Amino acid sequence: MLETLTDIRVTTLKTYGIEARLKERMSDPDEIEAAIRKEAAQWARGFDANSLIILANALRGFDVTPQFSTIKAKVLFVLSRTDQLFPPEIAPGVMKGLKAAHVDADYFLLDSDYGHSASGLDAHKWAPRLRAFMESLN
Repeated sequence: MLETLTDIRVTTLKTYGIEARLKERMSDPDEIEAAIRKEAAQWARGFDANSLIILANALRGFDVTPQFSTIKAKVLFVLSRTDQLFPPEIAPGVMKGLKAAHVDADYFLLDSDYGHSASGLDAHKWAPRLRAFMESLN
């Protein structure tokens, strides 16, 4: 079970963009892979496998689109160019749905190699847009 969880986490971490982050300080592909496996194994030792079942079911069955009309706040929708979980290709549909629900929404494409982790690791790249968005709320 531990090996399976480790393998799942390796795949997840790669989807999140860990390789781009590690390449900044490591050049040997085997060293990078070992670092990813080490981090994945640490996570796997403390994770309840049953949670993956719950998360997978939630991802497959949850559609927030019908709830767009309940949004009362202005929205800043940020996606990373390299995010594989929420790829930028979904932006037009999401923005169209928000507009149809009369939600005041703005979209920002974050130019980052960090995949799903981009919003934190490259926060400086979208901080000015966030600042402008927050200032527009006043």
